[in-house]
Amino acid sequence: MKIDLNEILYAIAAGLDSVEHELLGIRKGHCKRIAALSMYLGKSLGLSADDLTDLAAFSILHDNALTEVNQEELEYKKYNNGEGYTPHDFDVRRCIIGERNTKYMPFRTNNRDVILLHHENADGSGPMGRTYDRTPIKSQILHLANLLDNEFDLISTNRDTHGAMIYYVKSNAGTLFSREIVDTFTKCFKPKCLAYLAPSAIDNYLRKATKHHNDEYSPQEVANLATLIARIVDYKSHYTCQHSIGVARNCAAMAQYYAFDEEKRTKYYLAGALHDIGKLMIDNSILQKPDKLNDYEYELMKQHAYYTFDILQHVKNMDDIKIWAAHHHEKMNGTGYPFGIKGEDLSLEEKLMTCCDIYQALTEERAYKKGFPHEKAIEIMRDMVIKGEIDNSIVMAMDMEFRNGSDRLKDAPTTTILT
Repeated sequence: MKIDLNEILYAIAAGLDSVEHELLGIRKGHCKRIAALSMYLGKSLGLSADDLTDLAAFSILHDNALTEVNQEELEYKKYNNGEGYTPHDFDVRRCIIGERNTKYMPFRTNNRDVILLHHENADGSGPMGRTYDRTPIKSQILHLANLLDNEFDLISTNRDTHGAMIYYVKSNAGTLFSREIVDTFTKCFKPKCLAYLAPSAIDNYLRKATKHHNDEYSPQEVANLATLIARIVDYKSHYTCQHSIGVARNCAAMAQYYAFDEEKRTKYYLAGALHDIGKLMIDNSILQKPDKLNDYEYELMKQHAYYTFDILQHVKNMDDIKIWAAHHHEKMNGTGYPFGIKGEDLSLEEKLMTCCDIYQALTEERAYKKGFPHEKAIEIMRDMVIKGEIDNSIVMAMDMEFRNGSDRLKDAPTTTILT
């Protein structure tokens, strides 16, 4: 399957930023600004085109483990009298899990330990105790870019911002940053560079700063990408920690049932993993509410399907995946959302995605309920058929495919990073 990895990552950056804003108070646009700052510095340090492409990807994914570690900490608090991780331990866990999650991603160059060590200080005072000479150059670049964006408001800069940034970097030479990094940054980062960090300019800059590769990826490589994104989404709430992967596996099994060709099966698996990516834009107070949502909260929750559409529409050559993923709450009688599309205008793939999502939600265990057995799930879905909401032939097919507890993983790509 051909994909432009960085284009996908640039698209999901809005969701990742929303998570960092909610959990850490980081300003929106953080990931792309780190990518842009990293490009300035990486080019001046002589990184190759492929290294720069990967550096941009790591900039977007630098905090990919945040949702997972946040849930981990919430669980930790239950058994420690409400005491959470120390800031040091929180950073360590983010780095370790983030490194694990990106280990099998289809990058173009050797990127070992880039995420693991991207919080290290030059003098060894960081969470892993590594000095600059034992820290990958990409990690050092990300570290500087991350700290600068945290320290300064780069959304609305003024004439003093550049001077303050240069002073900050120079003042921390030998402690936070190596002298090589400091010297290079102060030479390459001119006042005009601030204009490229503006929300209206940054997308254009990033697309020009790195080469675009519409590469062919194997089903396994796409599965690893899908799994990483699904983990980020699912760990947003402790109620849905395996939902997206479950939907993706349902999609893979049913794609096999309907004899989709290999590329379409791979694309359908990816669409299943991406279907709830819009939930990154939904506040945790709604996602993790243990009680029934009120009408207002439910309307806010429903917006996640549109956010999925909006995020994926910025990725070129993925229109089919966008439609399959974003329409997973559409109903044949037109009562679904976000667009209220009726059955005659819904493809088999769209109707199937809705059923894969419903089946997974019914059968999976969550904090507030046990999963229904297959027979009960199909009974509920048949009631939905009677109401005109979902397709009877698909429900019959799913009953046949899953009734004996068939191993729905048998036709899904093996997701290496799921541990």
